[in-house]
Amino acid sequence: MTIRVKKEIFLVSVFSLIVMVILSIWYLTKPEHSGIVGALEESKFTLYPVKVDPEEEPYTPEIHFSEDTKVTGKISSIFDLKENQEVKVWLETVDGKHFAEKIVVTKE
Repeated sequence: MTIRVKKEIFLVSVFSLIVMVILSIWYLTKPEHSGIVGALEESKFTLYPVKVDPEEEPYTPEIHFSEDTKVTGKISSIFDLKENQEVKVWLETVDGKHFAEKIVVTKE
């Protein structure tokens, strides 16, 4: 093998590694759920899908939140959360209940 071929193999390997790292980071940082806030109660809400397939039963999880839930986007406080806002939600599931760690409001 020539030095040129070794350099090309090295560059392809480095490029592949960088692509794999970027895809891994993207996969680990994407939200578990996104949808529309509905049926907002004291410390929980039902999350409805943005698009609904008429042939399937929509998945509508009940999301619990607290004062410690980080909120960003169009609002900055959990107390400003309202029904019909479009959100992305990062969750922690404990004993079958979904607790929001972070909520990003994308549309009001």
